[in-house]
Amino acid sequence: MYGRTEPRQQPGYACEECRKKKLRCDRQRPQCGACANAQVQCEVNDRRVPRGPKKGSIGALRSRIVALERRLSSAQSEDALASDSHELGLLDEAEPKGQSTEQFPLPDWDLSQHEQQPPNTAIPLVWAAPETAPQSPILYPDIQVLPTMSTSYPSPKQSPTSVGDIFIPDLTRADLTQLYFDRVHPVVPILNQTKTFKWINDPGAVSESRQCLQYAMWTSATAFSSQFGGFQDSMYAKTRFMLDQMDLSGSDSLICHIEHVQSWILITFYEFARANYRRGWLSAGRVFRLVQFLKLYDLDGPKPPGLEGDDDPVSLEEKRRTFWVAYCLDRLIGVSEGAPMTLNEEVVFTRLPCRDEDFQRGLVPQESFLVEAMSSAEIRLYSPLAECVILVTICSRALSHKQIYTIESLYSNAPLDFSSRHDWLDGMLTHRLNNLQVNHPSLTVAEDPMIIFSYMVAHSAVIYLGRITETFARTDQNQSLVWEFQERGYWAAQEITRLAKEHEHLGYFKAHTFMPLTIYLGASRLAKHLDTRKGEMNPKEAEDAERSLRASVETLQKLQSVNNLANYYLQLL
Repeated sequence: MYGRTEPRQQPGYACEECRKKKLRCDRQRPQCGACANAQVQCEVNDRRVPRGPKKGSIGALRSRIVALERRLSSAQSEDALASDSHELGLLDEAEPKGQSTEQFPLPDWDLSQHEQQPPNTAIPLVWAAPETAPQSPILYPDIQVLPTMSTSYPSPKQSPTSVGDIFIPDLTRADLTQLYFDRVHPVVPILNQTKTFKWINDPGAVSESRQCLQYAMWTSATAFSSQFGGFQDSMYAKTRFMLDQMDLSGSDSLICHIEHVQSWILITFYEFARANYRRGWLSAGRVFRLVQFLKLYDLDGPKPPGLEGDDDPVSLEEKRRTFWVAYCLDRLIGVSEGAPMTLNEEVVFTRLPCRDEDFQRGLVPQESFLVEAMSSAEIRLYSPLAECVILVTICSRALSHKQIYTIESLYSNAPLDFSSRHDWLDGMLTHRLNNLQVNHPSLTVAEDPMIIFSYMVAHSAVIYLGRITETFARTDQNQSLVWEFQERGYWAAQEITRLAKEHEHLGYFKAHTFMPLTIYLGASRLAKHLDTRKGEMNPKEAEDAERSLRASVETLQKLQSVNNLANYYLQLL
């Protein structure tokens, strides 16, 4: 017989001595055999609680899990409904202004390093540097800098078996999608929420390119959150594999879907923030070529008869926004590296993006072209993305200004039109700063992370123009101009520091991916100002400059945990 015919153990309780020595007790009474051989007293505790769960506890736990899942699902559905209604303008009562423009809670991940501020504390309108700040690696080289995160990330070239289907519960998918529109969309505003939710909830409308876009949305959402870090690597590897499969499918078709470009844009921003700079730069090149392939730079130009586009206004606006986000990405990389631009400004025939509120409601007004906005002296309200486009264009023109001067210097001793170009850029930049101040004053600057970033880009352009002046103004008669731009650059660097500190009230999870670039430019200007002018400054001015520099470095150190670009620029400092 293969079964056991008798119980495995004798009935009753084992004695305490056998339990302590982990021996098999024969349970003889009044004394077991082991205690008799050892000549010790045999004690039995017959009130010991049996091992294992209590009877019925497993069923009770399962019932509680089911109840909790139902409550979470119900709460998520209510949150999604309320968010959709707010985006579509269906809510009857608007949020009080005092809550949306003046009060912003500190980010959760940062509470361990700061004193908790009262929830009703308003954003300071007059900048003041923090009383306590970490030591700057510029001034104190022994400070610790977090290692780069790129070494631990998987290569996108993985076998199909290693990046197979990832099981994502429906509740997690809904949470990631909502997280995308809450934190990623404000800095990469390329999707219409109503349209996106419509095809996500319709399985028949999810094509291969849309499925790839869906995974790219989820992957980018994990970069703006700490709760989904457990499967961040696998999500990224899966999305990259899907993108590579689409690019290497072997088809020579001229058809390319806009969702394909949008997926690459989201993955590129993810790689800059979570992988490494080199991988993000290479992926950005893929984005620019796809933009050129789809001719997104010529969406609103005159079309030959019979070739008019059949896109609805929302789809056309999505294409415009896709192009302008790629355009800004091209300019930011070029300014950071001093590299030539890929997307040529002179051939752009695509209108500027409209305001996001109108776009989400499906009302797409006709905006002006970039060249019209650049040449106009009118003070008018543009969307945050359009303001960013105009300001990064000024930065890229400043870079071209520097490159043209360098080339002209090689061929002649008197470069042509340097002063007139410089004055024209300076006047345009001053006009854009005035336009920002009128339409987005300091009181409401923390409402939108793109507006904060636009301010920081404008101040970075002031610093960049000052660096060009210092490099090329070699004569004594230009020394006054150099000193003027040095002072303006110093003021702009302090403004960048102030805006970066104010961003804490909005949370660094919502910060623009390239915000560390502007902080780096400001910190470099502050460090150079201290190096060259410290002997001429009074003690209070020198202390303020050092405090601003330390505050800038402190912000970069905080951003390291959510954006690897901060670590990249800290190492450059």
